[in-house]
Amino acid sequence: MDSTRVAIVLAVLAAAVVAVTAANTTAAPVTIGDITLGDVIAQLEKAEALVHAKMTAGWQRVMDNFSDFVIAGPLTFVFHEIVYFGAWVPWLVLDQIPYFKRYKIQPDKKADWAMVAKCLKRLLLSHVFIQLPMQLMFHWVAQFLGFSMSLPLPPVRDLAWQLPAFFVIEDFYFYWIHRALHHKSVYRYVHKIHHEHTHPFGIAAEYAHPIETFFLGIGTLLGPLFFAKHMVTLWAWLFVRLWETVEDHSGYDLPWNPTNFIPFWGGAVHHDFHHKTFQGPYSSIFTWCDWAFGTDKMFRAQQKKLRAGKEGAYPAQFRGAANFEALETEQAKAVVASCTSCVCFTRVSSG
Repeated sequence: MDSTRVAIVLAVLAAAVVAVTAANTTAAPVTIGDITLGDVIAQLEKAEALVHAKMTAGWQRVMDNFSDFVIAGPLTFVFHEIVYFGAWVPWLVLDQIPYFKRYKIQPDKKADWAMVAKCLKRLLLSHVFIQLPMQLMFHWVAQFLGFSMSLPLPPVRDLAWQLPAFFVIEDFYFYWIHRALHHKSVYRYVHKIHHEHTHPFGIAAEYAHPIETFFLGIGTLLGPLFFAKHMVTLWAWLFVRLWETVEDHSGYDLPWNPTNFIPFWGGAVHHDFHHKTFQGPYSSIFTWCDWAFGTDKMFRAQQKKLRAGKEGAYPAQFRGAANFEALETEQAKAVVASCTSCVCFTRVSSG
């Protein structure tokens, strides 16, 4: 592994610590016109109090109607199903509209209904016979680990740092487990199932072997386990994590997608390449692990080719699907090359 890359990663982490420390020091009031930073903070606190009150009322109704076992087990399972399949709906709609083909990462590929039906069948079997039993046992696991379901709820503002922290933890854990699943000694027995889809679509995210489902599921719990042992926080994390993994497998790179503005975000472009080639990158969320540990070379080479030799400041800005025009140009060149070869062959044969 390149020591320079590791040094850069450590420098970024150190800079983050310095920034957090500086943010906690007393500074002169910042003003924009007649509005001070204090005014902005006051409005944010007011909005937070309103959201917290609504969440408290909603959670109280949940507690009044369901036992802790039902909340941790069946109710969380239902929540998972609604969010997971709901996150797929926008991408399914895009698949039916020809205009959006230009934003497909592999525009010449589309999952037919037979493939989708097969995926749905395996998913439902996995969810009902693997994930649901795991979820039913979570009540006792939650008690053992100290998860709370009672009031008061944790402050809403905590999610502003907790969710990013959960993403970082999940990504690092996922990278190494995923990379291990590609080892030749285990790949064909476990992870090969997930790679049946070389051009993934949203719900293919959880199309996997039970062993893979179990070990990757542990990574989802690590963040809340370390920093926020409350079911509401776990639900909030589960919501954003499911939307993220479905987007990663969507097969689309929309230029207006808000995640495009998150530094080091890999997105569908990053993960789609992995499904297409069965090689790195291995991260689920960000790009830094693959960059630091040197498992993104093929991906970067492909993207550089599609950008006419311009790589950009990877990984912070190195995004973008294999755009429609670039693919058309590549295909046109291939056709010309093929025709040229045919002409040359004909001439040689004639001669």
